[in-house]
Amino acid sequence: MEKDRTSEMNLKFNEFEKPGLYLIFSDGSKLILTKENIELTVETYWNDTTQIPSRVRKTIEFQRCYFCPLKRIEDMCDAIRPTIPFLEIVDKYVSFDKVTAVYRDDIKDILYISTTTMSQALKYVSILSLMHYCRKGRTYWRYFLGMDPLMQGREIASRLYLNLMFLHHCNMDEMNKVTSEFKEEIKITSKNQVARMKLICQNDAFSNAFVNTQIITEILSMNLDKALEAAFKNFEETYRDSDPRPIQ
Repeated sequence: MEKDRTSEMNLKFNEFEKPGLYLIFSDGSKLILTKENIELTVETYWNDTTQIPSRVRKTIEFQRCYFCPLKRIEDMCDAIRPTIPFLEIVDKYVSFDKVTAVYRDDIKDILYISTTTMSQALKYVSILSLMHYCRKGRTYWRYFLGMDPLMQGREIASRLYLNLMFLHHCNMDEMNKVTSEFKEEIKITSKNQVARMKLICQNDAFSNAFVNTQIITEILSMNLDKALEAAFKNFEETYRDSDPRPIQ
C-alpha cells in the first residue's frame, strides 16, 4: 500500500508568503487561492464565453442576491470567485482524498495548517468565500474577527457568539435581532451559491459539497442562549484539558 505523502510532506514556509488558502494534494499538486490567483482565474473564466455561456450569466440563479450591495452591477458574484479555481481540478480527486490546507491570515500574519480531506477543503473554501468575498458577508466582518477558514464548526459558532456578546454588550435583544438577520441572509446566500455552482459545474459531488457548507449548520441550529453556554463550556474544557495543573 502506498504511503500517504501528505504525512511526510516538508512544508517550506516561504512558499506561503501571500495571504490566502493553499491546498496541497497527495500527488504533490497545489491549488493556490490567494487574491491574485483567484482574480486571474476568474478573469479568464469570465472573458471566455465557452466556460460560462451568456445564457447562464443571464439566468435568475446566476444573479447577485437581492440584498447584495452590488446587486445592480452585472458581474460575477464575488462569493463564487474562490470556487472558480476548483473547477479545473475537481474531477481529478474524490471527496476522501487527503489534502494539506495552509491558510495565511492577512491581519495577524499567522500560518494555520491542517491535514484533511477534499470535502473538508471545499468547506474551507466556502467559509473563505463567506467571510472575505461575499459582499454582504463582509459587512459582518466584526462578528468574524478572530476566525479562520480552517476552524471547525463548533469553534466558529463559539467565536461568532462570543463576538456578538462583546460587540452588543450582552444585550440579548440586540444580539437576537442581529443573529436572526444574519441567519436568514446566510441561508439565502448559501442557497444561491449552490444554484450557481450547478449552472457551471457538472460534477454532482462537487455541487453537493456546497450544500453542506451553509455557514456551519451548528450555527443555524443553535439558539443564542445555548450557543453562549456551549461556547463557555468548550473553552472551559479546552483549558482544563490543556493545563496539567489541577483546578483549585
